[in-house]
Order: sequence, then structure tokens, then C-alpha cells
Amino acid sequence: MLKSAVALLGIVLGALPAAAGAIPLFAHQYGVTCEKCHSVIPHLNQFGAAFLAFGERLPGVSSGPAFPLSVKTNLVDSSEDQGDGPDGRGLPKAIVDEVEAFTTATIGSRANYFVEQYVVDGGEPGLLRDAWISDRVNPWDARIPVYLQGGQFTLPLPVDPETFRDTYANYAPYVQTAGENPFTFFAPKLGARLAVGDPLRGLNLQVFAGSGYDRESDLAPTGTDTDLYLQDAMGAFTVSTFRYDGLRPTTLGPFDRFDRYGFGFTYGQWTRFSSEAVLVDGTDSNCALPHVGGCVSSGGFEQLRYAFNRRLFAEARYEGTSGGNTGFTRDGVLLMGYGPTENTRMTVEDVISHQPQSNTMNAQFSIAY
Repeated sequence: MLKSAVALLGIVLGALPAAAGAIPLFAHQYGVTCEKCHSVIPHLNQFGAAFLAFGERLPGVSSGPAFPLSVKTNLVDSSEDQGDGPDGRGLPKAIVDEVEAFTTATIGSRANYFVEQYVVDGGEPGLLRDAWISDRVNPWDARIPVYLQGGQFTLPLPVDPETFRDTYANYAPYVQTAGENPFTFFAPKLGARLAVGDPLRGLNLQVFAGSGYDRESDLAPTGTDTDLYLQDAMGAFTVSTFRYDGLRPTTLGPFDRFDRYGFGFTYGQWTRFSSEAVLVDGTDSNCALPHVGGCVSSGGFEQLRYAFNRRLFAEARYEGTSGGNTGFTRDGVLLMGYGPTENTRMTVEDVISHQPQSNTMNAQFSIAY
């Protein structure tokens, strides 16, 4: 399947003329349309999944002469006020939620770089999301691919927490915190990652090591964090497991030595119907809130997606968390989405929270150039 996808990439590039008009970054560079990698942006099809699996470059093909810059904008109108002010009332209900700038290019025959900068994030000045260099260590025709990546990037997870998420609402287990420990799976990490194996077929192992630091916290860097991710892709089914270990200082008592571990099960990642399930558990040796002592946390979600046709799709997600700083919470998200053009998307979602009880409607419009 993977060889067929790679061969298809080469055939498309050789057969298609450069697309007319303004289209996003990778399409600019390789002379194809957005629809080669996406159904409705940002959701990937099989072609796009193969491109991502090869480190966001084509095997042995250099990026084209197009200027390596693209911009994505996301507008949001919510039934709740946005921002981080008192009672969440820092911004109006309708905001320019995100403005992202991307740049990337190939380096030599097997490496490339990628930078993603949030100019605006959540209606406020944004931060750097991704800035990394990746190298295919062994030749493209090697039976077992090996990649080495360094810089700032999203941790390997069964379901991406940000880039390919359709909903405005975050995945609750990915943003859960425990005690004074600010670590979450949502934030990117600075370090190095070694990946061995094909993420689309068979076993794939990824090992991360990086600074024990959370950029949105004022805690000093402490030690080295490590992350181990292992998955087995078996056609339409993919099973995975992961474990993250680190150390953080606390205001009371000794350091907090913590771990986060979990499992993922996905079906039909790029087919008409898909199912994604993730479970996360964690232990902290010293939560320090409200007193010195250890604590446990857990969470999980199940997400279903169905594409009615090339442009129209629906999603439903149920999730919950326990322990940590929020106690027991659960919510559901229902979403309808439509892609009017290859580089635009509209969604309407209903977020139903049970603890505390609330109902929030969010409408999004995204466009990428």
C-alpha cells in the first residue's frame, strides 16, 4: 500500500501542470492541488498520509522554485466570550482565532526543514509552533526507514492534538494538567526524535528526548524528558502505546517526578468512516496542591468521523478526564463540516459539557493560501 502511494506521488508530480491560483505551501512547491493530500482541509487522505509519513517531502524529489511561504487564517464565532480574561471574558465572541505562517524546503537529497509560526493564536499574539529539521538517515529504498528530527515539534501521539483537528474544542485529555505540573500533550516540545519503521505499515518506533521545560510556564528547565511511542499499522487498523516521563520543580516539597502513558486505536484514518480512540493515564509523585503528596490522573476520548461526499462530513466525540486539576469532567462534541473549495473549510459544532453543565456553539471558517 505504501509503495503504491509513493509511486502515485511520483506519477502525479510528473503528469500534472502547476496549479493555477494561490494554493498552500506544499502544493506550491510540488505543483499539485490541495486535494492531492486533503479531503476537506486539514483532514488527510491516503496520498497526504504517505507524504506525511515520508517526513513531509517526496522521496528523492527536491521542492520546486515557488517561494516557500504559506498562510492559514481561521475565523471563529462562538456563543461564549473568548480569551483568558476574568471569567473567560477577554475577547468578544467573534474573533480572528488564528493566523499561521508556514515555510519549508528540502535540504539535499533526504532532509528538509519546516517552520510554523502563529502570528495570532486564540485571538491574541501567537507563539512559534514548529521549527525543525528532519533527515532520512538511510536511503529511500531501504526496507526499514530511519528518520532523525531535531528542533521544536508536536509529540508523537495516536491522534494529532492540533494540526489535523477539525473541532475548535481541544481534546480534553491532551490539555489536562495535574497539580503544579504544567505539562500537557498539546504543547510542542524542544528536543530530538528518532523514528524507525514505516508509520503506515507494520511497526513504527519513535523515541524523544528533550528539555524538561514547558514554554507557557515560569518554571525553570529541569532535567531531560523522554517519550516512547510504539505503533503497529495493520491496514485499516492501527494500535499504539506511548509513555512520557519527566521531572518538574514545585513550590512545596520535593520535585514532582511524573509519567503519562496511554493507548490508541484507530480505524480507517483516511477512508469515508473513521474511528479514533485514545486513553491516557498519569501519576505524579508530588502534586503540591493542595498539599504535598502524589496524585493520579486519567482521561480518554472516542471520535467518529463520516464523509458523506467529497466536501461534506460529520464528526462526533465523547471524552472525559478524572483527577488532575479539574476532577471528573466529561463532554461531547457534535460537528458538521463543509469544504466550499479545496483550500477553505466551514464547520459548526456543539460542545455539550456535563461538569459543569454548559452548551457552547462554535462556527469556524478557515482559508489557506
